[in-house]
Amino acid sequence: MMSGKKSNILILIENGQLRSYSLDDKNVWEIGRPSKGNYPDIKLHSYTVSRKHGKFQNMDGVWFYIDYYGKNGTFYNHKHIDKGLRGRIKPVMLNDGDVFVFGGGNKEVINGKTVWGLYTQKSIDGCWKIVDSKAINRMCFITQNNKIELLNPVKGTVINQENGIAIYMNELTYMIGDMNIEIN
Repeated sequence: MMSGKKSNILILIENGQLRSYSLDDKNVWEIGRPSKGNYPDIKLHSYTVSRKHGKFQNMDGVWFYIDYYGKNGTFYNHKHIDKGLRGRIKPVMLNDGDVFVFGGGNKEVINGKTVWGLYTQKSIDGCWKIVDSKAINRMCFITQNNKIELLNPVKGTVINQENGIAIYMNELTYMIGDMNIEIN
């Protein structure tokens, strides 16, 4: 169920496992691969993710992602995050529904070696439902107000509705809120 309260949530999917973080619990969240002497707030275990990959930071009530430009990079809304003028860091201001792929190199690759993420401002209550969607070419997501049909969906597709969220990741689809699915 979604409540009316605005929140700042980061949802990550790594090796089929979904984790969510309430970013409002802290002002800065370091993200990276843990190692001896490096203990990021958000631990990503894929070897394509840098030890110090980036951070999510609240600046005057607005959330930003700041990439540290590791060798395997980050994609934000299907675009590679590049350095700014003269190598400067460019913070990315976050908006509800922003999508990340951490560790994909120069191509936006969603697989077992990368970590997929979604930033949402929906307050998420309840448990995620996981649906087996392997080898499916038609899906229909149903909420109170909408019926959304996907033909041959692409891995990483997000259905972000007022009362629910669905994330299609090929073999599995993750759903929360007032949302149901029909699979043909």
